[in-house]
Amino acid sequence: MSRRSHLLRLCSFLLVMTLLLTACTRVAAPPPPSPATPRSTPTSRSATPTVTPTPVALEATLRDEDGGFSLNYPRNWYTRELTGTWALAPSEAALNADTITAEMVVFIDSTAVSDIADQHGQQVVADAQSFFDFISARPRAEGFVLSEPVSITVDETPGVLADLRADGGVGQLVTFLGPSHAVRVLAQSLPDTWVDQKPILTAMIDSLSFFEPVPAATPVVVEQAMQPARITNGPEGFVLRIGGNTGPRGGRFASARGLAVGSDGTIYLAESSRGIWVFAPDGTLVRTFGKEDVLDAYDIAIHQEGDLFVADYGRNAIARFKADGTFVGRWGATGDEPGQFGLSAPQRIAIGPDGSVYALDSRMTADGSGVVSSVVRFNSADGSLIERIDLPSGSTPNDLAVDAQGNMYLAEPFSKAIVKINSAGQEVARLGEMVIPDGMTPGTLTLDPQGNIFIATWDRGIVQLAPNGMLLARGGAVASPDTIPEAGQFSLPNGIAVDPRGVIWISDNSGEYSAITAMQLVVDPAAQATAESAAATDTEPDAESDEEPAEATPIPEEALLRQWATGATASSAYEGYEADNATGPPDVEGCQNSTNAWAAAAPDTLETLELRFDTPVFATAVNIHQSHQPGFITNVQLIDDQGKLTSVYRAQAALQAECPAVLSVTFDRTVQPIVGVKLTIDQRGDINWTEIDAVELVGMP
Repeated sequence: MSRRSHLLRLCSFLLVMTLLLTACTRVAAPPPPSPATPRSTPTSRSATPTVTPTPVALEATLRDEDGGFSLNYPRNWYTRELTGTWALAPSEAALNADTITAEMVVFIDSTAVSDIADQHGQQVVADAQSFFDFISARPRAEGFVLSEPVSITVDETPGVLADLRADGGVGQLVTFLGPSHAVRVLAQSLPDTWVDQKPILTAMIDSLSFFEPVPAATPVVVEQAMQPARITNGPEGFVLRIGGNTGPRGGRFASARGLAVGSDGTIYLAESSRGIWVFAPDGTLVRTFGKEDVLDAYDIAIHQEGDLFVADYGRNAIARFKADGTFVGRWGATGDEPGQFGLSAPQRIAIGPDGSVYALDSRMTADGSGVVSSVVRFNSADGSLIERIDLPSGSTPNDLAVDAQGNMYLAEPFSKAIVKINSAGQEVARLGEMVIPDGMTPGTLTLDPQGNIFIATWDRGIVQLAPNGMLLARGGAVASPDTIPEAGQFSLPNGIAVDPRGVIWISDNSGEYSAITAMQLVVDPAAQATAESAAATDTEPDAESDEEPAEATPIPEEALLRQWATGATASSAYEGYEADNATGPPDVEGCQNSTNAWAAAAPDTLETLELRFDTPVFATAVNIHQSHQPGFITNVQLIDDQGKLTSVYRAQAALQAECPAVLSVTFDRTVQPIVGVKLTIDQRGDINWTEIDAVELVGMP
C-alpha cells in the first residue's frame, strides 16, 4: 500500500467518521533482559543500578493557521499533513505503517462550525456534547466500544472525550466545539502499549490552544507573505520541500521561478508577481521584498559584491537591489534599440566573471516566421550596454549560465542538450545529448564553482554533468501528469541553484502546485574519476589554464560556534553516573572511573545517550570525550530541529588502547539546524563499562 493511500485510510475517521480500529498484526513486547553477571565492577559504584526516568516533554509546536488551533508535541516526533488532517507519531515507521502499531499515532483536524451546520443541521453543533454524540454515532454503529464520555475544558473551549476499543486496537476520541471551528482528535495504538503512551496524549491535549483563523476570503491574506508549508520526509536524496498546495494561503507560491543561493546558504526565489522571497537554509521564511518594484519577477542573480539583480519580465527590464532588499533602480524597455528587449524577455539572467550582467533576449523575426535569440550584456553599475551577442541560428534557450572563463551554457529543450558557446557566440560543444537513453529536455541549469553542470529537466529528473559533459549523478523523479508531485518529484522545473554545501535547490510548478525542493545527489565515484582523468588531458581551445578546480571555501574558525551539551538523557544510568554528567565541558582528569562522567546501568548492554544543545547550528563536527574504557561508540546521529536523525559515524565496538580518547567526527555542513546528538554505545562484546565525560557540537549558528 502506498504512503498516500495509507494516510487517506487512517485520516478518513476524522473526515467522514469511518476509521476501523483494527490491526492485521500485533506487535509483541520483547522479553525482559536477563540479569548480567559482570566480570569486574568498579569499586565506586553501588550494587543496584538505576534507570533515568523520561518525563513527558512537549517542546515542538504544530500551529494550523487555517484550522484555528495550536498543539504541542514531543520534539523528536514526526508530523505529516494531508488534505487538512495532521498526523503525529514518535517514528516515521509508525506514521507510515499500514496497520495500527505499538507506537501511538495521533490525528487532528478542524472544520468550520458553519459548514457542519449547513450540512448536518444546527442541532449537531448546539453544544459540545451534541457534537461529540454526532461524531461518535458512526463508530458506535460499527461496533466500537466507547467509554462513558467525560466533559473537559481546554483553553476555555468545551470538549468531550471517551476511550475507544475494538479488536486489535485501542484509542481515544476527543472533540472540541469553539465559536467558529470544531476540532477533532483521535489517538490509537496496540492495547499492550496504550497505557504507557496515554500520558503523552493527555499532555498534548492539555497543550491545545484555540484562536480565530484568519478569514480565507480576505484579499490581504493572499497578498501577505507567510511561512510556506515544509516537508522534510521523503525518498533517498530528498532534503526539504517548501510550499506545495497546502499551508496558509499567504504561504502558497503563485509561481516559483528563478533561484539563487548566497555564500551563506540563504535562498532567494523570484516569485512571479510577489517579488523576491528569502529563505534560511532550513526553509524558514526570512523576509520578502520587491513586490512594489518588480512587476513580474522571473529570475534572480547575485553579484560578487552582494547586490541582487532581478529579471522583471513584466516590465521587460532588469531591476537592481541591495543585499537587504533596498531598491536601487532598473534599466531596459521593450523595443528594437541595442539595449532593449523583445516582448517575451528578459526571462533569464546571469552574472559573468567580471561582474557584468548577462540577459537572454528573444524576439520575432521581421517577417514573423521565427524567433531570433541573443544575449545582451550590461554594466552592472549603471546598466549601460556592453554588447549584444547573437546566438547560433535556431537557438531557443530556456536558461543560461556563465562560467569563470566567460563561456555561456544554454538549456536548449528542442535540441535536448546543453549548448556551450564562447564569448563570441560560437558553439563550442553540446553536452548531455547521449548520456541518458532517449536524451533529456533541460528546463533550467546552473554551474557550481568547479564547473559542474546541474540541470533540472522536464522528463528525466535532476541531472549532474561534469564540465566535459560526462554524467555524474541523477536524482528526483518526474511526477505523473495531472497529479500533485510527491516529495522528490517534479512537474515543470523553472529554476535551479546549488548552495555552498552542494545541496541543489529546484523550483517547480504544476497548476495549483508550486514549490522549491532541496535535493542531494549521490555522485558515481567511478564516473567522477573518469571525468577528472579526461579533464586532466583536455585540450579544448578555450581552456586557458591547467589549474585544479577551485575547492569550496572553508568555513573560518571565527564563524564557528563550539558548545557543550546542556541537557542529556540515557537509556539507563548507574547510580551516581547519571546522563547529566556528560553535559558541560570535560571535568575528568586523565583516564579513570569517575562519577563526573556517564555510565550505563550494566556493563554488557546496548545503550543510547542523547545530548541537547542550547543553540541550533548548521553542524560540521562532533567531539566526544571518553574518559574510561573508550571505543564502544558504534553510531553517532545528529538530531535536527524537526526531530529527524541523520547518522554521521558508524564503527565496530572494540576497546581502545589510548585513554582518555576524543572521538572527533567531521562532516559536510548540515542542511538542517542541529539541536542534539544521539550516541549508540555497544558494550555487549567485551563486557566493560565505558564512560563519557563530555560532548561538543561545532557549527555555524
